Amino acid sequence: MRLPIMVTLWAVTVLAGPYCRYGCLLTNISITVENEECGSCITIDTTSCAGLCHTQERAYQSPIAPTIQNTCNFRDWTYETIQLPGCPAGVDSLFTYPVVQSCECSRCNTDSTDCGTSSMQTVACHAK
Repeated sequence: MRLPIMVTLWAVTVLAGPYCRYGCLLTNISITVENEECGSCITIDTTSCAGLCHTQERAYQSPIAPTIQNTCNFRDWTYETIQLPGCPAGVDSLFTYPVVQSCECSRCNTDSTDCGTSSMQTVACHAK
């Protein structure tokens, strides 16, 4: 009776392996952009990184060896710029946003990234 259970657990572990190892993946997202001076509100489709990275909490927290937790971060990206519609003369109508090409599990760089959790709530334009 133990052999079928062990084989089943082994199969589940092997089949789940790629998803556990490669949990930080490129994903499609939408960004809502509103410019009150232009009177416009648009949604831009772009890419970002999402998923889980392997982390391990130590049983003993050493003051000498800090715990480093990896997060799902951008590896390679470019920027695209669009022109917002409806802007009067003299108003900057350009909006630049990142387009991610690849992702990786790495230490979050607090110099360039907000490393807190992000909201899953959809953001929409304000009603006037």
